This record gives sequence, C-alpha cells and structure tokens, in this order.
Amino acid sequence: MSLKQTLIVYETVDSAYASGEKVKELFASYPEVTVTVKRVEGEKGSTDFIKIIIPGTNGKSTGGSSPTFGIIGRLGGLGARPNRIGLVSDGDGAVAAIASALKLAEMKQKGDHLQG
Repeated sequence: MSLKQTLIVYETVDSAYASGEKVKELFASYPEVTVTVKRVEGEKGSTDFIKIIIPGTNGKSTGGSSPTFGIIGRLGGLGARPNRIGLVSDGDGAVAAIASALKLAEMKQKGDHLQG
C-alpha cells in the first residue's frame, strides 16, 4: 500500500456524505474490478458492506486454480454523526483495506497481475 492510495481513500471517506457508493465510484475507472455494495439499515443508522473483486490471471473467480488473495476486515465505523464530526479513529481499518484494494487495482491496470 502506498501513501497516494491512502490519501485518496481518506479524502473519499472523510465526509458526511461518505458511502459505499462513493467507494464504488472510486473504482469506476478500473474496468476489471467489480465492486458491490450492500446497505444494512437499523434503528441507529446504516452500514454499507463493500466487496471489491480484482480477478487474478489464474484465480478461481476466472475459472483458474490459484488461491484467492483476500483482505477481509470487520471494521469500525467511519463516523459517529451527529455526536462526532469527521472521520473517527475506528475508520483507519476501513481506509487501509480500501487503499490496499485501490493499490492492487492500479497495479493490475499497469500490467502487474497477481495469480489469484
């Protein structure tokens, strides 16, 4: 992961309007990357679950046999509005996971493909 991707993701999610759809838009320029967003709503608010798939050259998602590389996180919330404004400390895990996916997407676009 690099500083560039971390800053891009940080700026994307450090907003009162942050959402899974905003993260999905971040990956729109990477045609081989699939992003799905599922929103779950409850009495106290909502949470977006984001799944980012960057297929490898021989990965199972493309019919290959290479193991799947995954970054899976059970992360804290990005914000605690209206009690707290801005990105809260629990948001660092989400920033790191999304920034890692963004770096992998950029690597793939530049010709560096993972097997799985």
